[in-house]
Amino acid sequence: MKRFIFGFLWVVVFYVGSCVVVGAVAGAIAGANHPDHAAAAGTKAGAEAVEAIRIFLALGAIALGVVGAWLRWLPGTRLD
Repeated sequence: MKRFIFGFLWVVVFYVGSCVVVGAVAGAIAGANHPDHAAAAGTKAGAEAVEAIRIFLALGAIALGVVGAWLRWLPGTRLD
């Protein structure tokens, strides 16, 4: 049961982390391409990038969390 809970927590960490990375990269690129209104362009581009691939980020996070917990690679899943 502990392994399942920690696996779920890692899924959340992977999902949020990947959303942050994708949004930050897209926002930085958009901000660099539109320096006059970088903040607005970056915010919009980051949100659109995450929205476009949200399902793939979620599926990837689930796959990493399940496989990592099952193989006991992730911290917290080595309990037993």
